[in-house]
Amino acid sequence: MSERVVSSGPRKPTHQWTLRSAQGGDLASVRALLALSKLPWDGLMDQFGEGYVVAEADGHVVGVAGLETHGEHGLLRSVAVAPEWRLCGVAEALVNNRIEWARERQLHSVHLLTTDASRYFERLGFRTLGRGEAPDPIRASREYASICPQNARLMRYVAAGAPDAEECCGGNCACNEDKSESLDSAEGIRAVVRDRYAQAARQVSSRGSTSCCGGGGADAGPITANLYSLDETTGLPEAAVLASLGCGNPTLLAELREGETVLDLGSGGGIDVLLSARRVGATGFAYGIDMTDEMLALARENQRKAGVSNVEFRKGEIEALPMADGSVDVVISNCVINLSADKRRVLQEAFRVLKPGGRFAVSDIVVRREMPAQIRRNAELWSGCVAGALEEWTYRDLLKEAGFVEIEVVPTRIYSRDDARAIAIGSAIGDDVLDAVDDAFMSAFVRATRPLT
Repeated sequence: MSERVVSSGPRKPTHQWTLRSAQGGDLASVRALLALSKLPWDGLMDQFGEGYVVAEADGHVVGVAGLETHGEHGLLRSVAVAPEWRLCGVAEALVNNRIEWARERQLHSVHLLTTDASRYFERLGFRTLGRGEAPDPIRASREYASICPQNARLMRYVAAGAPDAEECCGGNCACNEDKSESLDSAEGIRAVVRDRYAQAARQVSSRGSTSCCGGGGADAGPITANLYSLDETTGLPEAAVLASLGCGNPTLLAELREGETVLDLGSGGGIDVLLSARRVGATGFAYGIDMTDEMLALARENQRKAGVSNVEFRKGEIEALPMADGSVDVVISNCVINLSADKRRVLQEAFRVLKPGGRFAVSDIVVRREMPAQIRRNAELWSGCVAGALEEWTYRDLLKEAGFVEIEVVPTRIYSRDDARAIAIGSAIGDDVLDAVDDAFMSAFVRATRPLT
């Protein structure tokens, strides 16, 4: 098996991890990972070897996934990632590797059993089945019969384009709406975004919970990795770092000053608000606005753990900010404005709440060329921060229309088709879409100023 080198998140001294076939000497490390993730290892010795792949960093096993073969069928199990490497894309890479391994061996299907990670595996292309729909060889497996509890959900991988790929959860769950149609309205877009971020908050809050095939949770993709230095994250609650779903570091690029008042649009788990509070000091103040109850609860808990008093999180939508006119010195945001269905209104609101001379300083996803309409309607790309992005020239025009001056758009990273696949976390994203978005999107730092008069 060829190695794959991947960028990691900011919580390790190294910034690379590799995938390789499991070896006999890995068994002790794998058992320790499974124990840490509260996953069973009964029966591991029976199948450990060719069907297993590990992620390795600095000579240490930091992730594992196995695929047991039962006749013409595969059973995915033992998906686990070390805590410091979660939210770095490791789990997704492990799962996709085992799916590809199953394809190479022409297995008829890939199944898994999980008690609390079904939403995550849905995003990777798995669909829920009734327990009675399991093939006989899977039913006869040790995990199906005894390891996983009877309330575990059975799921099967459905490749893009397969006959049942359009069924939501195999037709056995209450989410059979057409997600693309939901993007026809502003409320539909808000629902897609709210669902994604609520799920991310729940996954961060429930880290360490039992799952038969769990691990990974709200895995980060290429957009969210390597945004903050270790110096910045030192002293912050771990949940604030894990819940970071941005595309840049606006608190650093905004050049915040002592005594300033800062407003973060779409504050999520609160990392940028907490960092802003540090930078503006005791004489300054940092506000966070978010529409998701789960993220607000997580952010307030992170504030409590950090012991920060010059911070307030408010519920609201960034198209109608619950802030007074001319009340803040700096507006920041981290990969959120692109998710709004009414960006013109967001920029007008940002202008309204800024003091004369105030600064707009956001990290955002920006489009470098025209995008086909079908991509604009892709729910997976919307919730992955891509499809809703503004073209660079439109971003400039809307900022100017709102009244801003000194407008600047500085690229920080350009995304490839492989990045887009990881961002969408979706086997439902076809090659035609991936080809269309190759090098078409970038993370950028967007600056502007409200004039003094």
